Amino acid sequence: MAAPHRGARIAVKFPPPPRGLPRRLRAWYVVIAAIVSAVVAATAPMCPMTDRQGRPAWRVEAVNDGDTVTCLDTDGRHVRIRLRSIDAPELDQPGGPAARAALATKLTGGRVRVEGDARDQHGRLLGTLLVDDRDVNREMVADGWAWAFTGFVDDEELIAAESAARRTRRGLWADPQPMPPSQWRQLHPSHGQSRPR
Repeated sequence: MAAPHRGARIAVKFPPPPRGLPRRLRAWYVVIAAIVSAVVAATAPMCPMTDRQGRPAWRVEAVNDGDTVTCLDTDGRHVRIRLRSIDAPELDQPGGPAARAALATKLTGGRVRVEGDARDQHGRLLGTLLVDDRDVNREMVADGWAWAFTGFVDDEELIAAESAARRTRRGLWADPQPMPPSQWRQLHPSHGQSRPR
C-alpha cells in the first residue's frame, strides 16, 4: 500500500464502549478513545518504516523528476535525493514526464532504502535507491528512462544496461536520437538556475 500523501488524514476508528460499562464511565471512555485515536493519527506518519526484510527504510514523499526524489528519512527529516550515476530527462524536455512516471511506478510501495552519503553542488544527497533488493537506479537505465552518467560512471553493468536499452529501443530509445539531459541543459542555460533538479 502506498504511503499517505503529505497532509492526508488517517482515519482511526475506535471500538464502542464494552458491554456492561456503567453509563457514567461511557463518556470518559469516548473521551479517552478520541485522545488515543488523535495521537495515533498524528504519529503514524512518523513511525519508523522497514522493508520486507526488516531493514530501515525511508518514506518516499515526492518524485520530483526521473532522477530526483524527496524522502522522509528514519529521523523524520525531508531529504532530497539525486539518483547517483544516472541522468534522466528534465521535466520540460521530451521524455521528462514519462521518465518521472516510470520512476514513480517503481516506487509505488512508498518505501526505499538509500545507499550513499555524498552531496552534489545543490546539497542533494547522491544515492542509490533500493526497493527490497532491486536497484532502482539501474532499472531506470535498463528500462531506457535514463542515461548512465558518463564521465562519473565506472559501473560496467550500468553501461551495459544502457547499451541493451538502446539496442532494443526501450523507453526514451524509441526515439532514434533522444537528447541527453546534459545537452538540453546547455541549450537552456537558465533551466538550472532557478531550482535544483
